[in-house]
Formats: sequence, C-alpha cells, structure tokens
Amino acid sequence: MNPLKFIFFCASVLITACTDKSDRIDYTLSWTGDGIRVDMEVRSRIDSLFFTYATENGGFTDQMSWFQDLTSLKGEVSADPSTRKIAVVPDGGRAKLSYTVRCALPKDYYSPKSCLWDMFRPDLDGEMMFTRTENLFLAPEDMATPVSVRWAEVPEYPVYCIYNPGKGTDPYYGTAGSVVGSAIVGDPLLEVDTVMINGRANYLVTALRKSHDMNKIALKDYFRSFYGSISDFWGEEDPEPYSMVIFPFRNNTFEMTGNGFSNGFLSRYDATADTILTTGRRDIFTHEIGHKWIGGGNAWFSEGFNEMQTGYQTVASGLDEPSYFAEYLNHALAGLHRNPHRNDPGDLAEERFWDDGDYTWLLYWRGFSYAFHLTGLVEKATGKPDAWKVMMDAVKPFLHDFSQERFLEAMGGLIGKERAEADFRKYILEGQDFDYRPEDLPSGCAIVRLPDGTPKLEITDTLLFARHFSVHLKS
Repeated sequence: MNPLKFIFFCASVLITACTDKSDRIDYTLSWTGDGIRVDMEVRSRIDSLFFTYATENGGFTDQMSWFQDLTSLKGEVSADPSTRKIAVVPDGGRAKLSYTVRCALPKDYYSPKSCLWDMFRPDLDGEMMFTRTENLFLAPEDMATPVSVRWAEVPEYPVYCIYNPGKGTDPYYGTAGSVVGSAIVGDPLLEVDTVMINGRANYLVTALRKSHDMNKIALKDYFRSFYGSISDFWGEEDPEPYSMVIFPFRNNTFEMTGNGFSNGFLSRYDATADTILTTGRRDIFTHEIGHKWIGGGNAWFSEGFNEMQTGYQTVASGLDEPSYFAEYLNHALAGLHRNPHRNDPGDLAEERFWDDGDYTWLLYWRGFSYAFHLTGLVEKATGKPDAWKVMMDAVKPFLHDFSQERFLEAMGGLIGKERAEADFRKYILEGQDFDYRPEDLPSGCAIVRLPDGTPKLEITDTLLFARHFSVHLKS
C-alpha cells in the first residue's frame, strides 16, 4: 500500500474508533407551531445515564408539565417527575428519544408584582418564542459532553440562539454546558445588529415595539461603552462574541428583568415603554452583564458583589458620575437596614433565597455592603485607592470555581487572615449589623445615620472619592 494512503487509512480507522467510543448527544429541534419537539440521540459507553430537565429557578414546581410526549425510539427511557430526572439505558451504546416542550402564559395573566412566570417559564406560539435552554435541552450529568444542535423545522419569524451568536438556527457544535445555560428568542420584529467593541464583533438583538431608532442608538452606545470598559477592567479579550438581547414581555407584567449567561445576557422589558434605557433599566443591564465574571458561588457573593460591581462599573465606564455610586449604595444600605430578616444567619438566608422577596434581596444587599466594607479595608491595607480592582484581581483566578475558603484566603492575603475571617463570620455568617467605623471606610466618604438608624454614605471629598474610579475611567 502507498505509504501516504496507509497513513490516511490508519488515521481514518483511529478517528472512527474514537468516534464510536466517544460519548455524544445530538439534539434535533422541530417547531410544531405551539412548541418545540426535540429528537435526541445519545451515544455512550455507559450502561445507564441520567439527565435533568429544567431547574428550580423561580421556585416553580410544575416544570414537568412543560415536558410532554416523552417517547423512546431506541433503548429504554423513564422520567421521575418528583426530581425531574430522566433515566436513559442505551441499546448497544446508543439511545434515541423524543419529547416536546410546550408552555404559554395564560391569556388573562397579569401580575405586576411578579416576573417569575416571564423569566423562567417557556412562552412558545406562532407570535413569539422564548425559552431558557435548561427548559429545552435535557442536561447530562457531565456538562463537558460534546453535543450538536440542528433545527429541522423553524418558525416563520427570525430566531436567535444565544449559544450560537450571529448564526440563527444554523447547526451548532459544542458542549452540553454551552447550550444548556443559555436562551432562545424569536419574534417577527427580531433584528440582529453587529456591534464592534475593542475590534471584536458582538451582537445586539432587539425586537423593538416603540421608538425604534432612538432606542437602537441608545442601546448600541451603551453596549459599546459598558462592555468595552468592563472587559478592559477584567483584562480579558474573549474571542467569542457576546450577545446583548433586549426582548419584550408578551404581557405588561414587569418593567424589566434580566438573566446573565457566560456568553450573553437576556433582558425582558415592558414593551409599552417609549424609552428602554432608563437609569433603572441600565443598572439591570449592567448587573446582568457583570454576571459574565461574577456569577458563581453563594448568593451573597454572586449577587452582592455583582451589585458592588454594578455601582462601580457604572461610574468607571463613564456612564455616570461618582455621586451615583453613593446613590446606588444608599439604596442597598436602606434596603438592608429595613429588611425584616437583616440579622438572620447566612445559611438560613441562602436556604430561603427563593421563598420571598425579602430573603432574595437580603443577600444582594448584605453582599453589597460587605463588598463595600472590604474595599475600605483593602485600601487602608494596600494604600491603593483602586481597592476594588485589587480585590477582584485577587479572586479572579477562582471566579468560575468559587469557594468561601479560597475567598477568605485571598482576602486574608490583603487584610490579614484574622481580620478577614472575623469579619466574614460576623457580617455574612452571623448577619450582624455593619459597624462602618470611620477608620475602615474608603477615602473621601463617611457613613452617617438617619433618625431611624439607617446608614447613609456621604461623599466628604469629591476629588478623593473620585480616585476610586478614575483609574479606570475611559478618556
């Protein structure tokens, strides 16, 4: 045999052997008019596998009602509704199954005090498509499993898949983790704009109902300014595009919500609004984009420190003045002080995070207050006014594998192990009120008490306070 042909023959045999032995999942999606049918082919060397449908986000208990018509075409499959676990037993290393995801908001649904239906529940019909992808793809136990996604039937309107940026419903190849933690939207008015940031292509996805040109310009300007600034802050040049998806609520249920993912974020907004980019909505966008970097670990960190990042980056990106940071923090300080659970221990707060809004916001505001407290300590210990940057550089190596132990080790390296552990125990674990001692505060500010005892940040030296942000301000 020709030596070159022999090499190619050996390579093809090796590739085939590896392919036959490799675990893999292929998802084929078909639009049914009121839902999405998923045909799923599993190839595995394991005798039995377990998949999970949906999550407990939002406290929902009826997720399995969205998951319909489960059928086994090869191998055995069974579902446990109580745990949302799907057991699959391959036949000869392969299994084929199908199911359909259907769910729509009730026609008369209107709840201005809750956005959970809109945030976490699929909403699929001939007029609009919205689903978080954990509500669509069965997630394997090993999220590094190679997967493919192909659309066999698509709706008549445009569809955008955050996991496949800029490519619509084209075939996708990646890992289970890259498709499960994402979202899909579709709408007759959906538009995709390429936005160049730091020389890289990213995507703004909109389905605007009102004031089209004004809102499109404002959203593009915000995206360029903020995403460019926060990427510079973290010192990262992500080769993958980032998607900023601004999608309307079907019903006027809530002013704005947001879901942050590793490769994009999705914000639902009140479609009756003339102006999308109000200050409040801008801050939600900023918070959700921040989850690209601060999104793991306990809620006091993933949400609370991300609130600190929101206030900081709003100023550092040039979107607002340093005085806005004080305004943003004061909202959290007041919320924490007036929270009926403000002194509950940390483990109880984590356990009841989804039980009611007071417990949810408790960890946002406690974590934010703790981050601000640490910033003052780090500035005093290091002599650097950009203490927030110093802190985040210290935790950056384990942001995607966060643990309290590693966090305390990093903070101990900056302010001393004894102080770091004592303050964490006092303020996070035990839920005690913050002292806000003058000697511990960042420079250029003070904490005063209102008549009811609520703490309030006041800027005492404008130039000194601005130094905390000016290091990273864009010219």
